[in-house]
Amino acid sequence: MPAHLIAQLRAALARAEPRRDALSGIASAVLVPLFLHDGGLHLLFTKRSEHLPHHKGQVAFPGGRHVAATDRSLLETALRETDEEIGVDPAHVDILGPLAPIHTFVSNFVINPFVGVIPHPYEFRANPHEVSAIFSVPVAVLSDPGAARAEVWDLGDRRVPVTVFRHDGFEIWGATQLITTMFLEALAAIRAPA
Repeated sequence: MPAHLIAQLRAALARAEPRRDALSGIASAVLVPLFLHDGGLHLLFTKRSEHLPHHKGQVAFPGGRHVAATDRSLLETALRETDEEIGVDPAHVDILGPLAPIHTFVSNFVINPFVGVIPHPYEFRANPHEVSAIFSVPVAVLSDPGAARAEVWDLGDRRVPVTVFRHDGFEIWGATQLITTMFLEALAAIRAPA
C-alpha cells in the first residue's frame, strides 16, 4: 500500500498547479525526506544546531540558502544541503515533486520544499556544525486529527499563536510545521475517495 501511495503522490505533485505568488526574500530550498519503514511512511526531520545564525535549535527539514553561483536549481540546493547536513547522497533521493513555496517573515527566506523518497535504513552522517539530531515521525502519527495543537507562545516580547506537532520531545512548528501540513494535505487528497 505505501509504495502505491508514493506513486500516487508523485503523480499528484506533478499535476499540482505551481503557486504564482510574488514571494520576495532570500531563495532557499529544503528536502522533505520520506521513507518506508514497517509498512508505513515516515518523514525525516533534523534539529538545527544551537550555533547557527537562523532558527537555532529548531526542528527543520534539511536545506538552506540557494547559491546562484554554484546551484543550477532550487532542487540542486535542497539536495546539496541535505548531503552537507545529514550525509544523504543526492543519487539516493527519488524526487517526487515540489510543494508550494512559503515565506518566513522573521528571517525573510522563501523556502522551496521538494518531497523525496530516501532509502531505509540509511547511514546518516550529521554535520555537528549544522545538525544536533536526526529523527523521524510516522506519517500516521502526524495525520492523526489531534496531532497538531494550537498554542500561544511567548516569542521575544510578544505572545504568538503557534501550531505545533510534538513527538518524542521534539517540537515541530513554524515553517517546518507549515511544510509538514502541506505534505499531509497532499497525501490526504490522494487518499480521499473521488
